[in-house]
Amino acid sequence: MNNKNNSANLPKDPFAYIAFWQLMTFLILILLVWINELKDGASFFFKEPVHEFSVFRVCVLTAAVLVVAVITVGNTYLQQQRVLKSMISVCSNCHRVRINNEVWQKLEEYIGERSLLNFTHGLCPECTKDLMKSIEKEKNIRKT
Repeated sequence: MNNKNNSANLPKDPFAYIAFWQLMTFLILILLVWINELKDGASFFFKEPVHEFSVFRVCVLTAAVLVVAVITVGNTYLQQQRVLKSMISVCSNCHRVRINNEVWQKLEEYIGERSLLNFTHGLCPECTKDLMKSIEKEKNIRKT
């Protein structure tokens, strides 16, 4: 696939995209709180005695959900921005990451310990082609 076409579909700020969907989830939760209060979900689903609509109860629950939403979305967004802005010193040759002045760690291990990412390894088509050429050269050298 063409990378230009794929990048057009991605949001400019992926962390804002995540925050947006977290916020949407909390708005759905607020909607469910109101539906539950208006339709009395406990009496409908569990055959409990009917409770009258309480503006106070639904407002308190809505406020609680909004507070949790602001804390969750805000904290997630700020943490992701902080991670994004931090600098990682990587060796130009072996691609190890500097932990401190004396300790260097493989890039895969460093990222794997600090995120939810897991790495697998393979060869891109160009490297596969180069590797196959070098194997063929080695075979030809051994034959002669």
